[in-house]
Amino acid sequence: MKKLLSLLAIFTLLFAVAGCSSNEDEGKEEKAAEEKTAELNDAAKSKIYNSVRIAELKVNEVFNKETAADEETIVINSSFADESSASAFLSKYYSEDLAKEMYAHYATDQKSEDGKMIVNTEPFFNPSFLDTTQEDVKIEGDADKATVTTAENAAYTVEMQDENYVITGYEK
Repeated sequence: MKKLLSLLAIFTLLFAVAGCSSNEDEGKEEKAAEEKTAELNDAAKSKIYNSVRIAELKVNEVFNKETAADEETIVINSSFADESSASAFLSKYYSEDLAKEMYAHYATDQKSEDGKMIVNTEPFFNPSFLDTTQEDVKIEGDADKATVTTAENAAYTVEMQDENYVITGYEK
């Protein structure tokens, strides 16, 4: 009986030691995985750069896509005729505050003959980010939050939110 209890005690100690050492290994693996995800590698830089480009294209979709009946006057896209729908759409690509700031920039009190709001033709992003290449910009930070700076010193702050990059700041 003593032999059986001794064997049981030895096995218990072995399993306890093995269990503790595997927890330490898992902790090290988790830390390494966290460091990898936050690292700003070429793939992350590419995603960040493309997110800024797509976001500006979405602004053009709302404010620079449609023209009035005279085919010269730029009016707001009829799908986003009011501030709430335009801001809700742009909030997928920009912070809510920045989306509202853009709407305020483009919105005017003027209406076209067909009743659509005439938009301010002065671009919010000047110069346009669409005129750049990835080699033209400087991307700094990490994969969760980065700053994209153009040659003209326009700075875009980009953050990861809900698995997507969202522009949370813009400075000229």
